[in-house]
Amino acid sequence: MQDFFDFSRQQLQGLCSERFSVPILHADTLFREAYKAFLSHPWQASQLPKKLQETMSVEFSTEAVRADQERLSRYDHSVKFLAKLGDGELVETVLMPERGRVTVCISSQVGCAQACTFCYTGRMGLKRNLSAGEIVGQVMMANSWIRQHPGWLSKLGYPEGTLITNVVFMGMGEPLDNVENVSRSLDILNDPLGLNLSLRRISVSTAGHLDGIKEILRLQPKVTLALSLHASTERERSQLMPINRKWPITEVLAFLKKQYAGTKKSILIQYTVIHGVNDSLEHAARLVELLRGLPIKLNLIPLNDVEPTRFTAPDPARLEAFRDFVHQNQVRVMIRYSKGQDIGAACGQLVVQ
Repeated sequence: MQDFFDFSRQQLQGLCSERFSVPILHADTLFREAYKAFLSHPWQASQLPKKLQETMSVEFSTEAVRADQERLSRYDHSVKFLAKLGDGELVETVLMPERGRVTVCISSQVGCAQACTFCYTGRMGLKRNLSAGEIVGQVMMANSWIRQHPGWLSKLGYPEGTLITNVVFMGMGEPLDNVENVSRSLDILNDPLGLNLSLRRISVSTAGHLDGIKEILRLQPKVTLALSLHASTERERSQLMPINRKWPITEVLAFLKKQYAGTKKSILIQYTVIHGVNDSLEHAARLVELLRGLPIKLNLIPLNDVEPTRFTAPDPARLEAFRDFVHQNQVRVMIRYSKGQDIGAACGQLVVQ
């Protein structure tokens, strides 16, 4: 069976014309029925030719990603899904309500090859990339859950019918190790006849994959880039993040400064604050210098519990002093406390055991 969500509207148009010998306008119908009407079998729409209905019923499926387990946070109403893929592999997806938005954090790989020392997912190693359809399928799975649980929306004060407004590629995996399928999924998510999610509302995170950064900005220049930094020197970053040995952060930032010069776009910088590792005012001063000249928004993320580990969360007063120092040096900064900490859904906690 072919995964329906793996096909862009343009690819469906090609299938309609070249394989099914029907007008390409039927591709638009298929897209609307799947992404706007949420039909689980969009090819069964009554306005489609009978032959097309019969052929696609045999050859296509929308069930390549299914919620195998779900956990609801008692504290912030986040929902963590253990999503089962067609081959039995599992990834994690997190639905997060926040300040009038509904954000879904999605995975791009089964596991991750980057082996960041403070991240639980990195301990899994990499099993495989997700297809574009498996990436899109996570968004559709989360939207379906919202539609099936209207009480979740009402409890949070959201209007009836609210669906996902923002997508972040910050789940399992390094998205730019899978740049082709990530880019294809962006085309599908952004399609106006589909979910019509603005690329400005989609953030693609990276540990500093310079080749991937160049490629995703070439393919998707409007997407928001999120750089996981976590250190202010090459030596410290290489100890925390092995990817830095291949693409030193100074080279990555030099490229970004050139790329974003003269634009109104900003880069999201994520800095996990770890007690005794990168949380001193000296670290803060070096961070300010490292980021000087870049249009950024800086998120300071206190380390979330990952067992077993030698790392611990920063002292709250020390974290606030770090934030205040950076802010006083004209850097847009905020402390971001991760959602879903009580259900193992926070940054660095995603892992399939």
